[in-house]
Amino acid sequence: MDLRGKAPGRGAYLCPEDACLTRGIAEGSLGRALAVTIDEATRLRLRDELAAGAEKRRT
Repeated sequence: MDLRGKAPGRGAYLCPEDACLTRGIAEGSLGRALAVTIDEATRLRLRDELAAGAEKRRT
């Protein structure tokens, strides 16, 4: 996960809110953008990393 948005390569933009992640996975748009299947373990890891990134931005 590139929280600064500066890493080279292909990716997907996602707001740091848990609702955005939930909607992106439920609608399948995040998996399509990344060309991967997002399983439960990956969903939980993404949620934790997004929460940590959002907290880091607040400080």
